[in-house]
Amino acid sequence: MMRTRAVASLGRSVFVFGALTGLVLGTGCSSTPEFEKSDAATAGRDRADEWRGQGLHATAARQYEESARLAGDDGDPAFQARCLFDAADAWLLDGRASVAEIDVQKAERVIPSLPVDGSKRRALEFRLAAAKGDIALVCKRNDEARAHYEEAMSRALGTDRDLVAMRLSLLAESIGDTRRAKWYHNQIADRGNPRLVELRSMLLPASSAASASSPAAAPSPAAAPAAPSSVALPNVLPRSAWGARRMHSNLDRMTSITRITVHHTATRLPDNTPRTAADAIHKFQIEHQDDKGWADIGYHFLIDPAGRIWEGRPLQWQGAHAGTPDLNIGNIGIALIGDFDVEQPSGAQKQALGDLLTSLCMRYRVDRGHVFTHKEIRPGPTECPGQSLQRVVNRWRAAAALTP
Repeated sequence: MMRTRAVASLGRSVFVFGALTGLVLGTGCSSTPEFEKSDAATAGRDRADEWRGQGLHATAARQYEESARLAGDDGDPAFQARCLFDAADAWLLDGRASVAEIDVQKAERVIPSLPVDGSKRRALEFRLAAAKGDIALVCKRNDEARAHYEEAMSRALGTDRDLVAMRLSLLAESIGDTRRAKWYHNQIADRGNPRLVELRSMLLPASSAASASSPAAAPSPAAAPAAPSSVALPNVLPRSAWGARRMHSNLDRMTSITRITVHHTATRLPDNTPRTAADAIHKFQIEHQDDKGWADIGYHFLIDPAGRIWEGRPLQWQGAHAGTPDLNIGNIGIALIGDFDVEQPSGAQKQALGDLLTSLCMRYRVDRGHVFTHKEIRPGPTECPGQSLQRVVNRWRAAAALTP
Protein backbone atom coordinates (compact mmCIF):
# COMPACT_ATOMS: atom_id res chain seq x y z
CA MET A 1 0.00 0.00 0.00
CA MET A 2 2.85 2.39 0.83
CA ARG A 3 4.44 1.76 -2.61
CA THR A 4 1.09 2.43 -4.33
CA ARG A 5 0.67 5.72 -2.54
CA ALA A 6 4.28 6.72 -3.29
CA VAL A 7 3.99 5.95 -7.00
CA ALA A 8 0.77 7.88 -7.18
CA SER A 9 2.42 10.78 -5.43
CA LEU A 10 5.32 10.60 -7.87
CA GLY A 11 2.92 10.71 -10.82
CA ARG A 12 1.32 13.85 -9.42
CA SER A 13 4.82 15.37 -8.95
CA VAL A 14 4.04 15.90 -5.26
CA PHE A 15 6.80 15.27 -2.76
CA VAL A 16 5.62 14.44 0.77
CA PHE A 17 8.24 14.10 3.45
CA GLY A 18 6.44 11.27 5.19
CA ALA A 19 6.14 9.23 1.97
CA LEU A 20 9.81 9.31 0.97
CA THR A 21 10.36 5.67 1.98
CA GLY A 22 8.31 4.41 -0.94
CA LEU A 23 10.11 6.75 -3.31
CA VAL A 24 13.70 5.95 -2.45
CA LEU A 25 13.32 2.22 -1.85
CA GLY A 26 11.48 1.56 -5.09
CA THR A 27 13.14 -0.60 -7.71
CA GLY A 28 13.66 0.17 -11.36
CA CYS A 29 16.24 0.84 -14.02
CA SER A 30 18.68 3.70 -13.71
CA SER A 31 17.39 6.94 -15.17
CA THR A 32 20.58 7.42 -17.19
CA PRO A 33 20.10 6.07 -20.74
CA GLU A 34 22.76 5.36 -23.33
CA PHE A 35 23.99 8.55 -25.01
CA GLU A 36 25.29 8.72 -28.54
CA LYS A 37 28.61 10.51 -28.67
CA SER A 38 31.69 10.99 -30.80
CA ASP A 39 34.91 9.09 -30.17
CA ALA A 40 36.82 12.28 -29.30
CA ALA A 41 34.19 13.50 -26.86
CA THR A 42 33.94 10.06 -25.25
CA ALA A 43 37.71 9.70 -24.89
CA GLY A 44 37.91 13.16 -23.35
CA ARG A 45 35.16 12.38 -20.88
CA ASP A 46 36.90 9.14 -19.90
CA ARG A 47 40.10 11.10 -19.20
CA ALA A 48 38.13 13.61 -17.16
CA ASP A 49 36.62 10.77 -15.12
CA GLU A 50 40.12 9.50 -14.35
CA TRP A 51 41.36 12.93 -13.28
CA ARG A 52 38.27 13.46 -11.17
CA GLY A 53 38.98 10.16 -9.43
CA GLN A 54 42.53 11.35 -8.73
CA GLY A 55 41.23 14.55 -7.13
CA LEU A 56 42.28 16.80 -10.05
CA HIS A 57 38.88 18.40 -10.12
CA ALA A 58 39.66 21.60 -12.00
CA THR A 59 41.59 19.69 -14.66
CA ALA A 60 38.70 17.26 -15.00
CA ALA A 61 36.19 20.10 -15.25
CA ARG A 62 38.03 21.68 -18.15
CA GLN A 63 38.21 18.35 -19.97
CA TYR A 64 34.47 17.78 -19.45
CA GLU A 65 33.89 21.23 -20.95
CA GLU A 66 36.07 20.37 -23.93
CA SER A 67 34.12 17.13 -24.43
CA ALA A 68 30.91 19.13 -24.26
CA ARG A 69 32.22 21.43 -26.98
CA LEU A 70 33.15 18.47 -29.19
CA ALA A 71 29.75 16.88 -28.64
CA GLY A 72 28.05 20.15 -29.58
CA ASP A 73 30.13 20.36 -32.75
CA ASP A 74 29.09 16.78 -33.55
CA GLY A 75 25.41 17.60 -33.10
CA ASP A 76 24.92 15.51 -29.95
CA PRO A 77 23.19 17.90 -27.53
CA ALA A 78 22.34 15.15 -25.03
CA PHE A 79 25.96 14.16 -24.49
CA GLN A 80 26.93 17.84 -24.56
CA ALA A 81 24.58 18.60 -21.66
CA ARG A 82 25.70 15.52 -19.78
CA CYS A 83 29.35 16.62 -20.00
CA LEU A 84 28.40 20.12 -18.84
CA PHE A 85 26.67 18.69 -15.77
CA ASP A 86 29.76 16.57 -15.08
CA ALA A 87 31.89 19.72 -15.38
CA ALA A 88 29.63 21.51 -12.89
CA ASP A 89 30.06 18.65 -10.41
CA ALA A 90 33.83 18.82 -10.80
CA TRP A 91 33.85 22.60 -10.27
CA LEU A 92 31.78 22.14 -7.10
CA LEU A 93 34.28 19.54 -5.90
CA ASP A 94 36.94 22.19 -6.54
CA GLY A 95 34.98 24.70 -4.45
CA ARG A 96 33.98 26.98 -7.34
CA ALA A 97 30.19 27.24 -7.32
CA SER A 98 30.10 30.35 -9.51
CA VAL A 99 31.93 28.55 -12.33
CA ALA A 100 29.75 25.46 -11.85
CA GLU A 101 26.64 27.58 -12.24
CA ILE A 102 27.80 28.78 -15.66
CA ASP A 103 28.04 25.19 -16.93
CA VAL A 104 24.61 24.38 -15.50
CA GLN A 105 23.15 27.37 -17.32
CA LYS A 106 24.78 26.22 -20.55
CA ALA A 107 23.31 22.74 -20.13
CA GLU A 108 19.88 24.21 -19.40
CA ARG A 109 19.98 26.05 -22.73
CA VAL A 110 20.80 22.81 -24.56
CA ILE A 111 18.03 20.62 -23.09
CA PRO A 112 15.07 22.22 -24.96
CA SER A 113 16.56 21.01 -28.26
CA LEU A 114 15.80 17.39 -27.26
CA PRO A 115 12.43 15.66 -27.87
CA VAL A 116 10.00 16.48 -25.08
CA ASP A 117 8.99 12.87 -24.46
CA GLY A 118 12.45 11.32 -24.91
CA SER A 119 14.30 9.40 -22.19
CA LYS A 120 17.44 11.50 -22.66
CA ARG A 121 15.58 14.72 -21.97
CA ARG A 122 13.90 13.23 -18.88
CA ALA A 123 17.28 12.12 -17.53
CA LEU A 124 18.81 15.53 -18.16
CA GLU A 125 15.88 17.36 -16.58
CA PHE A 126 16.54 15.28 -13.46
CA ARG A 127 20.20 16.30 -13.53
CA LEU A 128 19.23 19.94 -14.04
CA ALA A 129 17.01 19.98 -10.97
CA ALA A 130 19.66 18.21 -8.89
CA ALA A 131 22.44 20.53 -10.11
CA LYS A 132 20.43 23.66 -9.34
CA GLY A 133 19.80 22.27 -5.87
CA ASP A 134 23.49 21.55 -5.40
CA ILE A 135 24.50 25.10 -6.25
CA ALA A 136 21.80 26.52 -4.00
CA LEU A 137 22.93 24.30 -1.11
CA VAL A 138 26.59 25.27 -1.49
CA CYS A 139 25.56 28.94 -1.63
CA LYS A 140 23.39 28.42 1.51
CA ARG A 141 20.10 29.17 -0.25
CA ASN A 142 18.41 26.38 1.67
CA ASP A 143 14.76 26.90 0.68
CA GLU A 144 15.74 27.06 -2.98
CA ALA A 145 17.85 23.91 -2.61
CA ARG A 146 14.94 22.02 -1.07
CA ALA A 147 12.57 23.03 -3.88
CA HIS A 148 15.02 21.86 -6.55
CA TYR A 149 15.70 18.59 -4.73
CA GLU A 150 11.98 17.92 -4.40
CA GLU A 151 11.64 18.45 -8.15
CA ALA A 152 14.59 16.12 -8.71
CA MET A 153 12.94 13.45 -6.56
CA SER A 154 9.78 13.71 -8.62
CA ARG A 155 11.86 12.93 -11.72
CA ALA A 156 14.19 10.33 -10.19
CA LEU A 157 14.16 6.66 -11.13
CA GLY A 158 16.09 3.74 -9.68
CA THR A 159 19.41 4.55 -8.02
CA ASP A 160 18.96 8.28 -8.69
CA ARG A 161 16.48 8.27 -5.82
CA ASP A 162 19.28 7.34 -3.44
CA LEU A 163 21.28 10.31 -4.67
CA VAL A 164 18.42 12.71 -4.02
CA ALA A 165 17.84 11.22 -0.58
CA MET A 166 21.51 11.82 0.19
CA ARG A 167 21.24 15.40 -1.01
CA LEU A 168 18.21 15.99 1.22
CA SER A 169 20.08 14.41 4.13
CA LEU A 170 23.02 16.77 3.57
CA LEU A 171 20.66 19.73 3.29
CA ALA A 172 19.10 18.85 6.63
CA GLU A 173 22.55 18.36 8.16
CA SER A 174 23.69 21.76 6.90
CA ILE A 175 20.93 23.50 8.85
CA GLY A 176 21.47 21.40 11.98
CA ASP A 177 18.37 19.20 11.65
CA THR A 178 20.05 15.97 12.79
CA ARG A 179 16.82 13.98 13.09
CA ARG A 180 15.71 14.67 9.53
CA ALA A 181 19.24 14.16 8.19
CA LYS A 182 19.32 10.66 9.70
CA TRP A 183 15.80 9.93 8.50
CA TYR A 184 16.65 10.75 4.90
CA HIS A 185 19.89 8.81 5.13
CA ASN A 186 18.00 5.73 6.28
CA GLN A 187 15.98 5.80 3.05
CA ILE A 188 19.05 5.10 0.92
CA ALA A 189 18.90 1.58 -0.46
CA ASP A 190 22.53 1.22 -1.60
CA ARG A 191 24.74 2.87 0.98
CA GLY A 192 27.86 1.44 -0.66
CA ASN A 193 27.48 3.72 -3.68
CA PRO A 194 30.75 5.72 -3.89
CA ARG A 195 28.81 8.64 -5.32
CA LEU A 196 27.39 9.24 -1.83
CA VAL A 197 30.85 10.01 -0.45
CA GLU A 198 31.55 12.33 -3.38
CA LEU A 199 28.29 14.18 -2.78
CA ARG A 200 29.36 14.92 0.78
CA SER A 201 32.71 16.27 -0.41
CA MET A 202 30.96 18.33 -3.07
CA LEU A 203 28.14 19.80 -1.00
CA LEU A 204 29.51 19.88 2.55
CA PRO A 205 33.28 20.13 2.02
CA ALA A 206 33.95 21.06 5.63
CA SER A 207 32.74 17.62 6.68
CA SER A 208 34.17 15.62 3.78
CA ALA A 209 36.36 13.63 6.15
CA ALA A 210 33.24 12.24 7.79
CA SER A 211 31.85 8.92 6.60
CA ALA A 212 28.82 8.94 4.35
CA SER A 213 27.27 6.41 6.71
CA SER A 214 27.26 9.03 9.50
CA PRO A 215 25.45 12.07 8.08
CA ALA A 216 25.52 14.08 11.28
CA ALA A 217 29.22 13.60 12.07
CA ALA A 218 31.14 16.66 13.18
CA PRO A 219 33.34 18.30 10.55
CA SER A 220 37.07 17.80 10.83
CA PRO A 221 39.25 20.84 11.52
CA ALA A 222 40.92 22.49 8.55
CA ALA A 223 44.56 21.70 8.02
CA ALA A 224 47.08 24.43 8.64
CA PRO A 225 48.52 26.06 5.49
CA ALA A 226 51.67 24.39 4.26
CA ALA A 227 54.87 26.41 4.46
CA PRO A 228 56.93 26.88 1.29
CA SER A 229 59.43 24.11 0.62
CA SER A 230 63.05 24.64 -0.35
CA VAL A 231 62.47 23.84 -4.04
CA ALA A 232 64.48 26.34 -6.10
CA LEU A 233 62.87 28.43 -8.83
CA PRO A 234 64.41 28.83 -12.30
CA ASN A 235 66.70 31.82 -12.81
CA VAL A 236 64.60 34.96 -12.32
CA LEU A 237 65.88 38.41 -13.30
CA PRO A 238 65.36 40.85 -10.40
CA ARG A 239 63.23 43.99 -10.46
CA SER A 240 66.34 46.11 -10.72
CA ALA A 241 67.02 44.57 -14.15
CA TRP A 242 64.04 46.40 -15.61
CA GLY A 243 64.32 49.55 -13.54
CA ALA A 244 61.32 49.04 -11.28
CA ARG A 245 59.80 52.07 -9.60
CA ARG A 246 59.09 52.10 -5.89
CA MET A 247 55.86 50.31 -4.93
CA HIS A 248 52.95 52.38 -3.61
CA SER A 249 51.59 51.79 -0.12
CA ASN A 250 48.21 50.21 -1.03
CA LEU A 251 49.57 46.67 -0.77
CA ASP A 252 48.11 43.53 0.76
CA ARG A 253 50.23 40.74 2.17
CA MET A 254 50.10 37.50 0.20
CA THR A 255 48.34 34.76 2.11
CA SER A 256 49.14 31.06 1.82
CA ILE A 257 49.55 30.38 -1.92
CA THR A 258 46.90 28.04 -3.30
CA ARG A 259 46.68 28.75 -7.05
CA ILE A 260 48.43 30.20 -10.09
CA THR A 261 46.95 32.13 -13.02
CA VAL A 262 48.56 32.43 -16.47
CA HIS A 263 48.05 35.54 -18.63
CA HIS A 264 49.36 37.15 -21.79
CA THR A 265 50.12 40.85 -22.07
CA ALA A 266 48.38 41.13 -25.49
CA THR A 267 51.38 43.17 -26.71
CA ARG A 268 54.16 42.30 -29.14
CA LEU A 269 57.86 43.21 -28.95
CA PRO A 270 59.86 44.40 -31.99
CA ASP A 271 62.83 42.23 -31.01
CA ASN A 272 64.03 39.77 -28.38
CA THR A 273 66.74 41.82 -26.69
CA PRO A 274 66.80 42.13 -22.91
CA ARG A 275 66.61 45.93 -23.15
CA THR A 276 63.40 45.81 -25.19
CA ALA A 277 61.77 43.39 -22.75
CA ALA A 278 62.90 45.46 -19.75
CA ASP A 279 61.47 48.64 -21.28
CA ALA A 280 58.14 46.88 -21.93
CA ILE A 281 57.90 45.63 -18.34
CA HIS A 282 58.71 49.12 -17.04
CA LYS A 283 55.84 50.48 -19.17
CA PHE A 284 53.48 47.85 -17.76
CA GLN A 285 54.33 49.05 -14.26
CA ILE A 286 53.72 52.69 -15.18
CA GLU A 287 50.34 51.80 -16.70
CA HIS A 288 49.32 49.70 -13.71
CA GLN A 289 50.35 52.32 -11.17
CA ASP A 290 49.38 55.55 -12.94
CA ASP A 291 46.35 54.48 -15.02
CA LYS A 292 44.89 51.73 -12.85
CA GLY A 293 45.93 53.06 -9.45
CA TRP A 294 47.56 49.79 -8.37
CA ALA A 295 50.41 49.58 -5.92
CA ASP A 296 52.77 47.99 -8.43
CA ILE A 297 52.86 45.94 -11.60
CA GLY A 298 50.05 43.40 -11.29
CA TYR A 299 51.94 40.20 -12.18
CA HIS A 300 54.46 38.35 -10.04
CA PHE A 301 56.43 36.98 -13.00
CA LEU A 302 56.77 37.86 -16.68
CA ILE A 303 58.31 35.70 -19.42
CA ASP A 304 59.65 37.34 -22.57
CA PRO A 305 59.87 35.69 -26.03
CA ALA A 306 63.49 34.67 -25.41
CA GLY A 307 62.38 32.65 -22.37
CA ARG A 308 63.81 35.05 -19.78
CA ILE A 309 61.82 35.10 -16.53
CA TRP A 310 61.52 38.52 -14.89
CA GLU A 311 60.42 39.30 -11.35
CA GLY A 312 57.32 41.47 -11.26
CA ARG A 313 55.58 42.19 -7.98
CA PRO A 314 57.41 40.46 -5.11
CA LEU A 315 55.67 37.27 -4.00
CA GLN A 316 55.17 38.51 -0.44
CA TRP A 317 52.57 40.90 -1.84
CA GLN A 318 49.18 39.95 -3.26
CA GLY A 319 48.98 40.58 -7.00
CA ALA A 320 46.45 42.50 -9.11
CA HIS A 321 45.76 40.32 -12.11
CA ALA A 322 42.88 37.86 -11.70
CA GLY A 323 39.96 40.29 -12.00
CA THR A 324 38.69 40.79 -8.43
CA PRO A 325 40.38 41.22 -5.04
CA ASP A 326 39.02 37.88 -3.85
CA LEU A 327 40.45 36.03 -6.85
CA ASN A 328 43.89 37.57 -6.22
CA ILE A 329 44.10 36.06 -2.73
CA GLY A 330 46.77 33.36 -2.61
CA ASN A 331 47.11 33.60 -6.40
CA ILE A 332 50.45 33.90 -8.25
CA GLY A 333 50.16 35.81 -11.53
CA ILE A 334 52.38 34.88 -14.49
CA ALA A 335 52.24 36.85 -17.75
CA LEU A 336 53.87 35.87 -21.02
CA ILE A 337 54.79 38.85 -23.17
CA GLY A 338 52.99 38.48 -26.49
CA ASP A 339 49.58 38.43 -28.12
CA PHE A 340 48.65 34.78 -28.35
CA ASP A 341 45.42 35.30 -30.21
CA VAL A 342 47.57 36.17 -33.25
CA GLU A 343 50.90 34.44 -32.59
CA GLN A 344 52.35 31.36 -30.92
CA PRO A 345 54.42 31.44 -27.74
CA SER A 346 58.04 30.81 -28.61
CA GLY A 347 59.60 27.48 -27.73
CA ALA A 348 61.73 29.24 -25.13
CA GLN A 349 58.63 30.80 -23.55
CA LYS A 350 56.84 27.45 -23.36
CA GLN A 351 59.87 25.81 -21.77
CA ALA A 352 60.30 28.63 -19.26
CA LEU A 353 56.60 28.60 -18.37
CA GLY A 354 56.63 24.85 -17.80
CA ASP A 355 59.74 25.06 -15.63
CA LEU A 356 58.33 27.96 -13.62
CA LEU A 357 54.92 26.35 -13.10
CA THR A 358 56.45 23.05 -12.05
CA SER A 359 58.82 24.63 -9.56
CA LEU A 360 56.13 26.94 -8.11
CA CYS A 361 53.70 24.04 -7.68
CA MET A 362 56.37 22.03 -5.88
CA ARG A 363 57.65 24.93 -3.79
CA TYR A 364 54.24 26.10 -2.59
CA ARG A 365 52.48 22.72 -2.74
CA VAL A 366 49.91 23.94 -5.24
CA ASP A 367 47.80 21.21 -6.82
CA ARG A 368 48.49 21.23 -10.54
CA GLY A 369 44.75 21.29 -11.08
CA HIS A 370 44.78 24.73 -9.46
CA VAL A 371 46.80 26.27 -12.30
CA PHE A 372 44.35 28.36 -14.31
CA THR A 373 44.33 30.69 -17.26
CA HIS A 374 42.80 34.13 -16.86
CA LYS A 375 39.69 33.27 -18.88
CA GLU A 376 39.06 30.25 -16.67
CA ILE A 377 39.07 32.16 -13.40
CA ARG A 378 37.83 35.65 -14.27
CA PRO A 379 34.07 36.11 -13.62
CA GLY A 380 33.65 38.41 -16.66
CA PRO A 381 34.52 37.64 -20.28
CA THR A 382 38.13 37.86 -21.44
CA GLU A 383 40.19 36.32 -24.24
CA CYS A 384 43.33 36.24 -22.06
CA PRO A 385 45.69 34.39 -22.43
CA GLY A 386 44.83 33.86 -26.09
CA GLN A 387 44.00 30.62 -27.85
CA SER A 388 47.60 29.54 -28.47
CA LEU A 389 48.72 29.96 -24.85
CA GLN A 390 45.51 28.35 -23.61
CA ARG A 391 46.46 25.20 -25.54
CA VAL A 392 49.96 25.28 -24.03
CA VAL A 393 48.52 25.40 -20.50
CA ASN A 394 46.02 22.66 -21.33
CA ARG A 395 48.82 20.38 -22.52
CA TRP A 396 50.95 21.14 -19.45
CA ARG A 397 48.09 20.26 -17.10
CA ALA A 398 47.23 17.10 -19.02
CA ALA A 399 50.84 15.91 -18.97
CA ALA A 400 51.11 16.76 -15.28
CA ALA A 401 47.92 14.83 -14.49
CA LEU A 402 49.31 11.71 -16.15
CA THR A 403 52.65 11.90 -14.32
CA PRO A 404 52.82 9.34 -11.49
